[in-house]
Amino acid sequence: MKLWIVMCLIMLAIVVGGSLLERSILKATDYLSHILDSAKDAVRDNQWQVALDLRNKVDEKWRKQQKTWSPFIHNSDLNAITVSLTRLQSFLESKEQAHALAEISQLEVLLLQLHGQEVLTLKNVF
Repeated sequence: MKLWIVMCLIMLAIVVGGSLLERSILKATDYLSHILDSAKDAVRDNQWQVALDLRNKVDEKWRKQQKTWSPFIHNSDLNAITVSLTRLQSFLESKEQAHALAEISQLEVLLLQLHGQEVLTLKNVF
């Protein structure tokens, strides 16, 4: 009987932990996507410093989230976003509008994929 209680508590802890991680991913990816949309608008308006500041804000938030998520998410997925943020910085500093917009779009896609991979659905479970 004690074994069943311990197993139930462990399962409950796993479900609650997964739910909290999922909520964290949802909030963070939505927040980062919103800032990236603002950065895209700034690039279109040739406001390079504003876009760079927004990129730095995204990078700061991403670094914090990356530390939290690294035990649970494939490092290749996390590294792809980090590399893309680095390339975006280079494009913004050199004021390459087309490349910067393409990189922001790629970042948005990477965040959507990350969100889609980690959300608890039957497809992801099986």
